[in-house]
Order: sequence, then structure tokens, then C-alpha cells
Amino acid sequence: MKPIIKFIILALFSTHINFAQTFDPKLVSKDLEINISETPKRGIEKNNIIYYVEKDLQTISAYKNKKLQWQTNVIAICGKPEVGEPKIRYFSYKSKKLLVVMGKHNYAEVNVIDGKTFFLGAD
Repeated sequence: MKPIIKFIILALFSTHINFAQTFDPKLVSKDLEINISETPKRGIEKNNIIYYVEKDLQTISAYKNKKLQWQTNVIAICGKPEVGEPKIRYFSYKSKKLLVVMGKHNYAEVNVIDGKTFFLGAD
């Protein structure tokens, strides 16, 4: 591949990665828990980081200074719930973790540092 083409591809790629992500700040709460099925709020702000459930209702993103830090698709990692729709219904910030309820009775935990997601089980 010609060096100029490599340079253009690299420039586009690095620009895309560093591009500031956007979310609706009106949908961010100072509360440490959000029941998405009962409120239009979709984000929690804690320690100047916003943890936000994206429009697909399956993905949680962490933003610092409006830049994406990490992103995790909880449903893709944990699997579709057997009961209820495959979407996040509730999440809360507790002790450096996000606790997530998806479907009706499926539970997951997301590490707020790196976004690693763990399926906790279903009842």
C-alpha cells in the first residue's frame, strides 16, 4: 500500500477515536440509581464521570469531559434474558461498580474503572 494511503487511513482512524462523544446532558442525574422504565433519565454522574445507557438500551458508556472512556454492551456479554425484553431497565452506582437489571430478573455488574461486565445471575 502506498505510504500516502496509509497516512490517510491512520489519520482518519485516530481522528475517529479521539472525537468527543455526545449524550444529552438533560438526561443525566446526580442520583446514584435510575429506573429507566419509570423516568426519562438515562445517566448517572459520579466523580465527574457520566455513566450513560445508550439509545439501544443495551449499552452503557462512561464519559469523562464528554470523551468516551469505555463502552460495554451488557446484553451481548451476559446474553438475552429469558423473561422480559433484552434491554437495561435499572442501574445504580455502588462501591466502584454499576449494578444492572436487564429484562425482568437478570443481573449484571460493570466495573466503573474499565467497563468489564460480569453476569451475576437471574431469579
